[in-house]
Amino acid sequence: MTSRTGPAAGRPRRRAALYAIVAALLVSAASNAPAQTSAPLDPSARLVAGDQASEYWTLYVELDSGHRITQRFLITNSGPGDHSAVAVGHLMERGRPPYRYVNGRRRNAWTLSADRLFLDIAASHLDLHRPKGALKITKEDIEIRLDFDLAPSVLSGRVPASQLPSRYFVEVLAVGAVTQGTLKAPWMTAPLPVKGRTWLVHTWTPDDEAALLDRRVDVFGRSGNTVFYGLQVTGDGAFSGGWQVLARPVPGRTEARSRFPARWKDGSRLLSGQAGQGFPVPDRFDLTGTANSGEIRLSNEWLRFDPLEVIPQPFRWFIRRSSQPQEVWADTRIAVSIGRALENPSPPASTTERVSNSLSKSERESEDETAELSVTGVASITFMNPIDRR
Repeated sequence: MTSRTGPAAGRPRRRAALYAIVAALLVSAASNAPAQTSAPLDPSARLVAGDQASEYWTLYVELDSGHRITQRFLITNSGPGDHSAVAVGHLMERGRPPYRYVNGRRRNAWTLSADRLFLDIAASHLDLHRPKGALKITKEDIEIRLDFDLAPSVLSGRVPASQLPSRYFVEVLAVGAVTQGTLKAPWMTAPLPVKGRTWLVHTWTPDDEAALLDRRVDVFGRSGNTVFYGLQVTGDGAFSGGWQVLARPVPGRTEARSRFPARWKDGSRLLSGQAGQGFPVPDRFDLTGTANSGEIRLSNEWLRFDPLEVIPQPFRWFIRRSSQPQEVWADTRIAVSIGRALENPSPPASTTERVSNSLSKSERESEDETAELSVTGVASITFMNPIDRR
């Protein structure tokens, strides 16, 4: 057999090597591109099966009037029967203690629409139909009527499975969605027209949430048209997951959006200066990740309560066998630095364009391009059970 040597013999190998490099760049660009939602997330009720299954929608509403609303709609299989529902909310007004309102019903006494997008729990109503969602509380002592943007264009995202325990699912349905309506608190003589922003997060699991998590932290932030949501969960053993989504205005474009994981580390000090009954709240979280870093600093704890207080018996007794939770809300200041490579412009560049750009610019130039963000907000820290200081 005649062997081939010399320059001509090396060309096929060099071409193959070049093709391999280009293919690797394409794969790398695709894998490093910001996660995008190709279709709108499904906000409907899952009606999860399982003796300990649960799902809930958490809403945080920040109004320009200075009022704040925390709201949760819960469906649980704990206790007698399946799919019992509870709605609990707090209305905050400066200078007043948080005002709590609650509704709870067994499955045959509350209504879920056929498409599972409308929950009617006595005087508490949540409408998840696009493009406008709605929160309505029509109790004798308090009335809240708010509509919020739930169009597919609203900032949203699915938390990656890698950042969550097995069989635990979280979808962020709206981040800082434009909101308007009215509210009438017991101390008001007439409904007050209000405008603001709403965050909406949907969580579900077929398992006992208290067995999966030790602590969950949700952070909601906003400054002007810059909006932020962050999630950290810690679980059995050394498991810890962290994920953020944000949007900021950019001249000449609608906005730049980012969805990225990060490692959250508790600050060395406590918010209250003391551990307190097994529910220690750190004074800050330090965020580190690939091309991103930041700090979430907490201050002014303004709500602390036992979430099971609002659950009627006998359901409370069944849940308390595995969980003795505590929920804390506090003000936050959020500072984040992210590499612009993590941002998703609108419209996003194609994979081919990203590869072309990466070949025409130096890596150092890309690494040096960062966006600095600073917003204020609130954090919700939920302990599933008392824990020791980590």
